[in-house]
Amino acid sequence: MKKTFALLAIISAAAAVLTSCSQEFRTGKTEFSENFALTDGRTDSLHISVSVEYPVSGQDADARMKTSTAITAALFGEEYSGMEPEAAAGSYRDDLVEEYRAENLPLAESEEFHESAFRWDDDISGHFGPASDGMVSYIVTHFSYRGGAHGITSEIAYNFDLKTGETVAESDFFSPGYEEPLSRLLTARLPESLETPADTSMMFIREIGPNGNFSVSEDGVTYIYNHYEIAPYAMGIIRVTLPWDDVRELLK
Repeated sequence: MKKTFALLAIISAAAAVLTSCSQEFRTGKTEFSENFALTDGRTDSLHISVSVEYPVSGQDADARMKTSTAITAALFGEEYSGMEPEAAAGSYRDDLVEEYRAENLPLAESEEFHESAFRWDDDISGHFGPASDGMVSYIVTHFSYRGGAHGITSEIAYNFDLKTGETVAESDFFSPGYEEPLSRLLTARLPESLETPADTSMMFIREIGPNGNFSVSEDGVTYIYNHYEIAPYAMGIIRVTLPWDDVRELLK
C-alpha cells in the first residue's frame, strides 16, 4: 500500500489508475427531498433531504454487504443497518416524521410558541471518492436543525477495503508510531487550509493531531475537523490535506 500511494503522488499514471478502479467499482443512489407539515393548517414543517450512494458492483457479495451495512448504519443509525439502503432511508424518514410530530405537536397546541419554533431540517448525504489500490473513502454529511440560532453540520469519513468490505481505521492505514509525526504535519499544513491563515489565532488549539476522521484521494490524505472540535462554529468545518509526499513514510 505504501509503495502504491507514493506512486500516486509522483507519476502521471495516477489518473489512469483511478479511472480504471472507478469503472470497476460502481455505485447506485437513492435520494428524495420532502416536507411534512406539523399538522393540517399550519405552515411549520419538517424538511427531510436524503442523497446517498451505495455499492452495487466491484466487490463480491459478502464484501458488498459488509460495506453497505456499515454505510447504512453511518447514515441513519445502527437500528437501520440490517436494511437495504432504500428501505433504510424510507424508514428513517417515517420515524423522524413521527418523532417530529410527537415532540412538537403538544407544544404547538398550547399556542404559546410562534410557528417558526417548530421548523426542523434534516439533510443527509453520502458519497464515495474514487476507488484506488483496493480502498475507497465514503463521506457522510449530516445537517440537523431543531430550532435555535442555527443548525449543525457534521462530516465523517469512512474508509473501506474493497476486497473484504471492512472499514480501514487510522491504525490500519499508518505504521505504528505515526501519531507524533502526523501531528507535526497536520499542524504545519493547518494555516494554508484556512480561508484566512491568520485565523489560527481564533482557534481553540493550534497544534492539531489525527482524530481518525480522514479520507484518501488522488491529492493525499484529508483530515476533517467538525464544528467546535478545534475552532469556533463560525470557522466551519476545517479540512487539512496532506499530500502523499508528506505521508508516504508513515504508511503501512
